[in-house]
Parts: sequence; C-alpha cells; structure tokens
Amino acid sequence: MSSFSDQIDEIKSLIHSNSKASKSLAYSTLLLLQQQSNNNPSSIQTLASSFQTLISIISVDISNDDEEIAAQALKCLGFFIYHPSIVAIIPDDDANMIMGALAKVIISTKIKSVCNLGVWCISMQQFNVSFLANHFHSVLWAVVHALDNPFGSLSTTFEAIQVIIKLAAQLSEKMRESSHIWAPPIYRRLLSTDKRERDMSERCLLKIRSAIIPPPTFLSKALVKDMKLKLLAGMKDLLNQGMKVQTLQAWGWFIRLLGSQALKNRHLVNDMLKIPEQTFSDHSPQVQIASQVAWEGLVDVLIQPLLLTCDADEVVEDGCQVQERAFSKSIKLLMTPLTGIISSKCDVSVHLCCLNTWCYLLHKLDISMKNSLVIELVLDPVFEAVFQMGPDAKTIWIWTLCLDLLDDFVIAKCRKVDYESSSPVSHHSSVRTSMLGPSVSGKCLVKQHSIKWFPWDIRHLDFFIKMINVILTHASVATTTLQNRSSASDAALRIFISLLKGIQMELKSSSISYVNIVLCLNKILRFTKETCEKIDSDGSANMKLQHKIQFLLAVVDELEPSILGSPLYKVALDIRCLENLQSVNDIKYEKHLGISSIAYMDMVSPFAYLIILCICVVMESTSNTLGTELISQGPHKNFKLILFSHDPLENLRTAVGLLFKYVDYNRNLHIWIVLAEALEDCISGVKDLSMFKIEPDSNGYLGIFHLLSYPFVALCSPQQMPIPEKVGESSEESHVLAQRSLELDHVIEVWKSVHCALCAFKCFATKSISDNLCSILNWCIDENLSKVGCGTELDLSCS
Repeated sequence: MSSFSDQIDEIKSLIHSNSKASKSLAYSTLLLLQQQSNNNPSSIQTLASSFQTLISIISVDISNDDEEIAAQALKCLGFFIYHPSIVAIIPDDDANMIMGALAKVIISTKIKSVCNLGVWCISMQQFNVSFLANHFHSVLWAVVHALDNPFGSLSTTFEAIQVIIKLAAQLSEKMRESSHIWAPPIYRRLLSTDKRERDMSERCLLKIRSAIIPPPTFLSKALVKDMKLKLLAGMKDLLNQGMKVQTLQAWGWFIRLLGSQALKNRHLVNDMLKIPEQTFSDHSPQVQIASQVAWEGLVDVLIQPLLLTCDADEVVEDGCQVQERAFSKSIKLLMTPLTGIISSKCDVSVHLCCLNTWCYLLHKLDISMKNSLVIELVLDPVFEAVFQMGPDAKTIWIWTLCLDLLDDFVIAKCRKVDYESSSPVSHHSSVRTSMLGPSVSGKCLVKQHSIKWFPWDIRHLDFFIKMINVILTHASVATTTLQNRSSASDAALRIFISLLKGIQMELKSSSISYVNIVLCLNKILRFTKETCEKIDSDGSANMKLQHKIQFLLAVVDELEPSILGSPLYKVALDIRCLENLQSVNDIKYEKHLGISSIAYMDMVSPFAYLIILCICVVMESTSNTLGTELISQGPHKNFKLILFSHDPLENLRTAVGLLFKYVDYNRNLHIWIVLAEALEDCISGVKDLSMFKIEPDSNGYLGIFHLLSYPFVALCSPQQMPIPEKVGESSEESHVLAQRSLELDHVIEVWKSVHCALCAFKCFATKSISDNLCSILNWCIDENLSKVGCGTELDLSCS
C-alpha cells in the first residue's frame, strides 16, 4: 500500500491531466484523503505543503462545465480553506485568487449544485476579517446572487444565508452599511407560502438583528419601496388565506425595519396598522399573542432612545412641547390595544404576553420613564386593570408580577443614590418563564426586560394611593374567598409600607415645603382612615382588627416621631367614628377631671389622629362582639406599639380623653382594659425610669390619673350601671348580665395590677394620685346617690 505522500503525488499527476476520468479519480481520492487526515497532524501538514501546487488547477476546475468535476473540486477547496492549519499558510495571492474564483463561479455557473457548493465554500472559509474586508463587495454580490439564485434552489439560499450571518458577525459595520442590498431578498421571504422559506428568513433576521435594528436609512427606504410595490398587498393576501400568525410575524419585522421612515410615510403605516387592528380581537389566543409580539416592532419605531428628555410638569419651550405632544400621541397609540386586552376576559397566556409587551414598552421608554405622562398613560391603566382582577388562581401570576413592578417603582424613591451612579440601569424586574407554569409555558414565552424606575415625588402620591385602594377592594368584597381577601390586604400593606419609606425620605428632604409636608400627611392619614373603614380581610372580628391595626402600625413604624408628634403639623380629625358616636352631654366629668375636649374635625397632631383612629377601629370592631373575646386575643400588644412608641403619657391622655368624651359601657371598658394592659406592659419593660418621674398637674400625671379614674366614672354613671336581675328575665338576658359581671371582675383585676405596677416606682407621685382617686370615687358616689330619689335605679352593691 502506497504512503500518504505517494498518494498525494499521484493525485497531483492525475489532477493536471485533461482526462475527465483522471480528474474525477483525483478529486474523489483527494476528498477521501482529506477525510482521513482530519485528525492526523502529519497528514494535514502533507496536504498543506501540497496545496500551493494544487490551488491553481483547483481554482480553474471549480468552473468546469462538467458538474461532477466542478462539484468535487469545490468540495476539496472547501476543506483547504476551512482547516485553520492550512488557511494560515496560504499566500495572499493564492487567497485572492480563491475568493475571486469563488465569487465568479457563484454568479456565472449554470449548474445549481456548483452554485450551491460555491456559496458553501464561502460560508466555510476561515480567512481573517481584514482579508474578508478587502473582498467584501465581490463576496457580497455573489451571495446576493445566491440568495435569489436563478435555479430557485432553497438549499443555495440557505447556504447564502449562512454567509450573511457569518459576515454580519465578522464585518458588522460593513454589513449594516450595505443592508439595503442584501436584506431585501431575506425579508421578502417572510411572506412566502413555503414554511421552510419563512422559517429560514425568520431565523436569519433574529441572528443578525443587531446589524439591522435600528435600521439604517437606506434599508428603510428600500423597504418603503418594497412595501408600496408588493409587500403590503402580500401581507393582506396572506391574511386572507388564513395565515394570520405568519402575516403578523412578517408585519413585526417590516414595521421595525421602517424605522425613522415610518413617521415620514404615515399613510403607509396607517395601512399597515389595519392588519393588527383585525387580529388583536381575534378569538384565537395564538393570533392574539402573535399580534402583541408584532406590536413590539411598533414600540421600537415610536420609542426611540432619549425620545423625550423634557419633564411634562416643567415649563418648556415650544420645541419641547411639540415633542411632548408627539410622545403622548405615540404612547396612546401603543397602549390602546394593550389596555383593551388586559381589561378583557381572555386566556391567561394572552394576558401574560400582553404584560410582556407592556414591559418591553417600559424597557424602551428608558429615561422617558421620568415623564408624568408615563404614569398617566402607561402605568395607571394596566396596573388598575390587573389589580381589579383580584388574586385568584387564574390571575395570580399576573397579579404577582404587577405587584412586584409596582413595588419596584415605589421603592425606587429609596434607591436614589443608585441612579446617580454610573450604572445605566440600577434596578429591574424580570418576568421569568417559570411564572407561566406547565399549562401556558408553551403558548407564551415571557422574556426579561430591564426597566428603569426613577425616584418619584409628592405629585405621584395620588397614583400610588389609588393603586393600593384598587388592591384593597378585594379585601372587602363578600364574594371573594377568605384567602384572597387576606392576600389582597397583605399585598396592599406591602406596597403601603414601601410607599411610607419613600414618603419618609421626601419628608426629610431639605427642599420640601411646609405646605407639602402637611399635604403629604393629610393624604396618608386620610388613606389610613379610609382603609380602616372598609377593610374586611377575614371572617373573624379579631383578624379584621389585626389587618386594620397593621396599617396603623405601618405609619407609626415608617414615619419619624419628630414628624408625627410635631406641634407644627395639624390635621383635621375627620374620623367618621367620632361623627357618629354620641357625645356625653354632661360635661362635668371634663371640668372635674381636667380632661381636654376631643371633637369631630378638631385640629390635632398626626400622632393624636392615629391614636384616636386606633381607638375608633377597636370601638367599631367590638360593637358586635363580646369584649372578652377580643381581649383574649391580646390586641393590647398592638396598642402598646402605637400608643407608647412616642411620648407615651401624652398619648395615653389623648386616648383616655376620648373614652370620657364618648362613654359607652359595652365598648369603652373593653378598650380601657386594652389601654391599661398596654401601659402595664410598658411599665414592666421600661428601662428609663425618668419617664414616670412626673409631677402632679403634668400631662403625664393627668394621663395616668384619667386612666385609673375611668372605671369609676363609667361604672358609676347611671346610664352605664348594670340593672339587677328581675324575675322572669330570659336566659339570654341572664347570660349577658353574667358576662358583664365577669368583665367587671376583669376590670378590677387589671386596675389593681396597673396601680401596683405604678406604686413600684418610688419616683411616681403615688400618694397624690391615690388622694385624687379617692376624691373622684367619692364624687362619683355622691353624684349618683343624689339621683336615687329621682327614680334612678341603681345596684348600690356595685359601689
């Protein structure tokens, strides 16, 4: 058997002969040797050394009229210019000759297989980028010829597309500049009735997207011409044939490639928009999804980088106002179908795809996210529509996604420092494919889009409160499941806490005005009040109360006491509970005890507002329940957090003053117990005894004195005294009286416990308060005994 070198020599001899049979044998043998040497370095070296003597004849034979010889010669040449070890040693002159020969044979051959192999060689070659740049134009014209080859060969087109993809990666700038030459033969195939052609074109455009998006002007102009001549009519024909998804795929690419020319050819674009107008309302989820994916192409066209740098709320020049109107018009156009879909009842995959397209719009808006129009036209309608759906099993993914996005926006206020750094995108939310679950993951692929959330200001507060209110509607709808009601309440609380963190930053700003501070506090307190009035997150009274108290605690936790308790800021006491409660007509308690009056619409500090609201919430929560049931749940812990977080003794005085103002045996003693237990907890946990080092007539002293006095006043008040059991009373009435007796025992027990805890502090004015308590007790007894003769029934044993 002859050696590898001998075989090469024999091939050289045969390949230079004029005999067809000899040449055919030479090339078939060379192909075999090339395959065998692929993993043998010494054999490759032998082939490389023989290449220079073979290249001249191979370059001629690739244009041979005999298909067999030309095809085999091209296959052999393809191996030589693909293998890096051989390419590295090819002289420049030979390389130039090879590229020239390949370009020539592709354009001139009348043999389909030869044209195909010629393009294949170019797609396989491993010449360096600078060499390819020198031959760019000749190669480009050859490849363009192959794309629309005269043979109608799909395989040749495929090989030409591989060259396009390779050149776009290696010579991106040159390919971009010449895209109006090579791109049309590719994008025209998007309207082919042959699925293979469409898929081939689509894959190519996806791979070379960065080279043509955003499109250069020459490419856009070429497309405008194509659209008017054939493509628009082609889309309509394809649509009429029922190929809606395929039409929309092409539409998406065409609208993107129009680029800046879209605004200069409005009639053309208006005609193009008639296609998605039909498909957005289609009954097929697949068609609706395809419509939204295609719609992202229009987003690319209408939302350009730095499209709008003016803030809509600033005084701007005429040029910026014109730009703003154009921006508003574009946004309204883009949002119209998205708002319609997200507000309609359709497949969950359609909703998810709609949100994905919406997130893509948010991503493209970039710095324009700072514009107030974005909140009004882009964020508000989608957030509202989604949150109105509720967190049920079908919409939980959409609900959760929008909650995350809204929370990202709200918390951006606290990340202001990130936006001042060099990072172009400081925060983003991602919609992941895992969200879809097994049932819809195949229908709609949710992608990831980074979104720039910029710090908001007090102007946007109404928007956030509106969204939280929409979420909270599901916490008070009787037809909603208990779990969903609780989920809605938790979600609203989450956003509210994030909002409060941002508000705290706003209130700390040195630039904020007094008027805006008061405005901000009024909005937050009004929202908290309205939330406590309407929330109904669970079936049990205790859980309702807990959810309401959480919103109150959030305000106390997140806003600084220096703001909430400041005498500089006053808010109207517009709590509905106070308006509806019956005030005590006789004001002698107030005069005798020195209690400050609390009435509806009084101006109070934010902290006093929260304390009174908290008590009103408990009053309403216990109006239809037994007080002992509520007390057994331990809500005094929440009272403790609210009442004793800042200036506790002053807060205690405010709270007890409210009880004196609106006396009601059934409810107020329950609240008194809660307050007293909260005070006892505070006493047992206090480390700074100076808090209780108070003098008579001080606010702190009065607060404790009023607390300890209240049971005497409440129990001795004629309208509050329990009536002795009469003969013939029903068992239900007897049960109520027995329950009241147990509550009275509890009151006495708590009173003693608090009094003992106070007496443990030697610094507290114990003697003075004991004297005053005896005085008020004697006064209460005297007042009530004087009424016995007037026909008032009293159970004197209670004294």
